[in-house]
Amino acid sequence: MYEYRFYQWVLFFFIYCFFGWIWESCYVSAKGRKWVNRGFLHGPLIPIYGFGAVGVLFAVLPVQDNLILVYLFGMIGATLLEYVTGAAMEKIFKVRYWDYSNKPFNLNGHICLVSSLAWGAFSVLLIRYIHAPVEILVLGLQTDAAEFLAFVVTVVFVVDATQSFNEAMDLREIIERITESSQEAKRIQKRIDVIAALIDADVQEGKRKAAQFKKTVEGHLSAEHKLQALSDNIGMYLEHARKKSEKATQSFREELRKISEEMRKLQESLENQQQKIGQLRNRQYSRSMRLLRRNPGAVSRAYKEALEELLHDSGDL
Repeated sequence: MYEYRFYQWVLFFFIYCFFGWIWESCYVSAKGRKWVNRGFLHGPLIPIYGFGAVGVLFAVLPVQDNLILVYLFGMIGATLLEYVTGAAMEKIFKVRYWDYSNKPFNLNGHICLVSSLAWGAFSVLLIRYIHAPVEILVLGLQTDAAEFLAFVVTVVFVVDATQSFNEAMDLREIIERITESSQEAKRIQKRIDVIAALIDADVQEGKRKAAQFKKTVEGHLSAEHKLQALSDNIGMYLEHARKKSEKATQSFREELRKISEEMRKLQESLENQQQKIGQLRNRQYSRSMRLLRRNPGAVSRAYKEALEELLHDSGDL
């Protein structure tokens, strides 16, 4: 039963990719109460189900009469595949296209106990009920027709996978840029707050020194020789006040000049970041939105806020 030709394995792979797409799309659509073309690809195929099914067939067909072994082999093999695939995709794209972090007994969010148990149950269903009619369908095709069909679907699959890969890389670049821009904006805002605090401190210090100088003058004028002091020293105090005022004014103007120059540089930096985001949005935004609409449950640990912003946008489109 399991000595198939290569093109037959290829057809099995695509059939189970299609079955997986039907299952995922219906489940996610029912959960979200709107139609979702689920999966990483544009077409009605989810490769992890195809690889999982083919892997299960390789592993369990030799022991298909023992349902316990079918369950265990299928559960272990599919769980390993799911973990490796999830970890590799997150490493490459910086995004998780499925996440079990909120499920009990999960491992790094890529696999969980419930999912593993489900894979075992799917393996039993595959061997006992699903694969037999699929096998009859594939083996019933003429060799030339089956080979041609496998070739055509493979070409379409490769084109779709290449385009989807590019979209995922676009998404990665966008969330990186958005995060970079957000961090730069926060740094600029923090610097502006520091500058404002320095200006306020300078104003308060100026007021304190003016009050102290006024108090000193008033102290002299209230002494026993008030009139004599007024006559002999009022000119000195006025000159002293004039010089301190000029010095303070010059210092304040210099500080304002420095602050103005720094604010100009900060503004240019922010505008450059916004321009980069705008260019990326114009070139890559729509493609990334298509990918996110197919994967509304996507998450990113490294770029959480940026991805959540894009997911919100994709839900509005």
